[in-house]
Amino acid sequence: MMFNLLKFSVFSFLLVTMFIIATPFSNAHATDTDKAQKFVQAMGNNAVSFLGDSSLGATQKKQKFKKLLNNDFDMDKIGRFALGRNWKTASANEKKEYLKLFNDMIVEVYSSRFGDYKGEAFTVDSARAAGSKDALVTSYIVPKNGSKVKVDWRVRATGNKYKVIDVLVEGVSMSLTQRSEFASIIQRGGGKMDVLLEHLRK
Repeated sequence: MMFNLLKFSVFSFLLVTMFIIATPFSNAHATDTDKAQKFVQAMGNNAVSFLGDSSLGATQKKQKFKKLLNNDFDMDKIGRFALGRNWKTASANEKKEYLKLFNDMIVEVYSSRFGDYKGEAFTVDSARAAGSKDALVTSYIVPKNGSKVKVDWRVRATGNKYKVIDVLVEGVSMSLTQRSEFASIIQRGGGKMDVLLEHLRK
């Protein structure tokens, strides 16, 4: 359904699905990028912990994923960016329903793949300032067998809290990929927002 161009394990999907929009880290100093790096590492450790916990059932893992998604990702910004220029023309009711459906879709699509987790590891390599407001944190998803996958996390600090605003897998932006998919759905539907909403309701 999503990210058809990228074929990764469930852990890759989980850590890559939290897509979102972004712009840069205001006068980021070394301490800012250090904090951003620790934020991403903690998020990855959390995901590994519950994905690999055999004592948790599917419903419990889904709840933990939903909590992680809403705590560590700016889902409203991600959703608005994914909708592109159609956000401006959508009605207030359409925007409200869209954001809820968008969030629900991410939870449902990826939680359905949890059973495919094969013990992939998550390691954070480095972090650097990216523009004036963001930090870009480089990490790797390492399978037990096969090549590791580079994943860059673009994060932004709001007060003392960091949020992921975009994810780049091997240089490919997930937010832009989703935006392109949604634009195509709306275009095929004659430019109507209802077509995308119906797609998401499914």
